[in-house]
Order: sequence, then structure tokens, then C-alpha cells
Amino acid sequence: MSEFLKHTEQVLLLSNVLNFAFCFVLLIYVRWILQMKTVSASRRSFKRLVTFVILCLTADMFSYIFDMHPGDISRVMNHVSMFLSVSLTAFVGFLWNDLFDQLFHIKRSAKERASRYALWLMPAFIAVVVLIINLFTGIIYTIDGDNVYHRGDFYVLSFVLQYVSFAVTAVRAIMIRRSKNVPLRRKRMRRTVLCFCAVVILFGCVQWITNGKIAVHCMGMTAAVLIMFVRFLDSQITQDRLTDLNNRYALDAYMIERTKSYDSGKPSKKLFFVLMDVDGFKTINDRFGHLEGDNALKYLAEALKEVAGEHPHDLFVARFGGDEFAAVIEADDESVIGTFAARLSRAIETRADEYEYAISVSMGYSEYAIGKSVSEWMDDADTDLYRNKRGAVNDNLL
Repeated sequence: MSEFLKHTEQVLLLSNVLNFAFCFVLLIYVRWILQMKTVSASRRSFKRLVTFVILCLTADMFSYIFDMHPGDISRVMNHVSMFLSVSLTAFVGFLWNDLFDQLFHIKRSAKERASRYALWLMPAFIAVVVLIINLFTGIIYTIDGDNVYHRGDFYVLSFVLQYVSFAVTAVRAIMIRRSKNVPLRRKRMRRTVLCFCAVVILFGCVQWITNGKIAVHCMGMTAAVLIMFVRFLDSQITQDRLTDLNNRYALDAYMIERTKSYDSGKPSKKLFFVLMDVDGFKTINDRFGHLEGDNALKYLAEALKEVAGEHPHDLFVARFGGDEFAAVIEADDESVIGTFAARLSRAIETRADEYEYAISVSMGYSEYAIGKSVSEWMDDADTDLYRNKRGAVNDNLL
């Protein structure tokens, strides 16, 4: 019977090590992809997060390797690996909150950032203190003379300290929905954040229930990183780098998706496409330089984000290309266009003191008709925009 148990333990150890090896390969590949173009703060934060997940899983793997191996060296290494596994998992929670701020472009002053960092680091700090106390009391875990790991009476405290930061992040993602100034493009990212946190916590619970015999913690961490990695790359593809709005690719995909749903059902609301361009943009470039022209586009983009956050109707905003921007609005009637224009004008005016020049936009819009192609829908708005601009020029001449 003892031979059978020994053989079973060896098979389980081998399967766990192979599981870790598979996770390492995936995580190292993800980090390599992120390393190729470290150009944004969010990418750097994500790369740092993946690095510490790899370190965390390394410590976790060694705790399986050294467990039940006799000898003082193995016993010391077992303690070290357990210490690092718990504390690094808590620290990954801190890094995840830092990445959250980058992904959702939450800006804070240096003082606010320092206080936030101190708060998010608290679970990791407490975990280190508790693990040091554990060496003398065994309240979290003990390692007996045969180098066998046993859970202590307060092992649940270790679990809470490791995963509380992920739960906090999930709550922050839920609360983001109520924030007025978050672009609607981040809805998918918000859902991904919730999925990420749920996967980490769920696999952690399974590891707890199975008494740590099966290394599912590493699977949960790796799966969560991959989920976020896919969404992160998607956001990079669909995001305009200059303005942080949706780009033309995202706009086309959204319009195709919305028109298909309209064509296949009986919509209760109307769908409008609004095309905008910056008045006198060439003059801004010629007089103040192209860098200032970029700032003007960012200026308008911030105003659009504000309107998108406050608008009572479904609103999707994007950079169409060059100095042109677009919005897709679903509403009861076309009076929403006037509301949208008024809100945008107010948002632009609130930033007027920041620039040496005035910024205004011309608009054209068209309503979607069932059976119409997306290109025809866009062309109708473009025609209306051109007509409005020509009318404005004629009025100025008079």
C-alpha cells in the first residue's frame, strides 16, 4: 500500500511540474510579445505584472518539488518557496490594481498615487508580517520533521491576503460603470477585468478545497493573464493611439454589427451616424505647427469622451481619420443630434482657456435605413457635412 501511495505521489508531482512548465511557456511568450514594443504605460505595467506572475509560479512550483523531501536544505527551501508564493501572490494583486489605473486612464496626483500604492500594498505587507510570525507559531502552516507541509489553524488568513486585492479590483470594475468620463469602448475591458478576477479567485478556491494537492493556482493565474492579454491586444488594435478614442477599424466593426441587428429585427429606436471635422484645422497646423495640431485633436477627443460619458442615449464615438471624428447614436428621434451638438459645444468651451485658438466642429448626419449598406450610410452623412460646411462658408461671405 505504501508503494502505491509513493507511486501516486510521484505521478501527481510529475503532473504538477508539467502543469507549471506549460504555464511558464505561455507566460514567457506573453512577456516576450509585450517586450517587443514597450511604448505605453499600460504595456509596461502589464509586462511587469506578467514578470511577477512568473516569479510567483516559480516559487509555487518549488514548494511542490521540495515538499516531503527529507533533509535540512529541502526543509529550508520549502519554507522559502511557501513564503515567496504567498507574498508574491499578494504583490501581484497590487500590480493588477496599478495596471487597472493604466487601462482605464485613471489619472492621479503624485500624493494620491502614493496613498493608493500604500493601500494596495497593504495585503502584501501584512502577508510578509504574518508569514514571519508563522515561522515561530505555525498559525498559517507548519513543516514537520519529515518536511511535510501541513495547514495551520489560520490558513484562511493566508488565502484572504493573497486574493483580497483581486476582489477589490473586481469591485473597482463594477464601480467604473457609474463613472461619467470613461469611454464606452472600455465596456469590454471592464467585463474582461471582472472575468480575470473571477478566474483567479475561482482557481484559488479550488486549490484550497483540494488541499493544494493539484497545482490549479498556476492554471488560474495563467488563464487570467491570457484572458487579459487577448483583450489588451484587441484594445490596442481598436484604439486610436493619438486620441485614445475608438479608431476607424473599431467604428466599421461597430456599425456593421449594429446594422445587422437592425436588419434582422424590428428596432424600437432610430440609428444615426454623425460625421464631424475640425473647422480651420489646416490653419492651426500652418500657424502653430503639426504638434499643436495633434493637441487640437486630443482637445476635441477629450470633449467627445466627456459627452460620451454623460449622454443619456447609446453613443459610440471614434476618430474617423485625420481631423474627422464620428459618432453612432441610437435614440428615439433626430432631436438627439441637436442635444449631442449642444453638449459637445459646451464640453469644448470648458477647455477654451487652455489653447491660444478657438476650436469648433462642423457636423453632418444621416439616419440608418434598413437594407442600406454601411458605406452608403457614411456617404449620406459626409454629403450632409459638406453641405453644412459650404453653407457656413456662404454665410460668412455674406
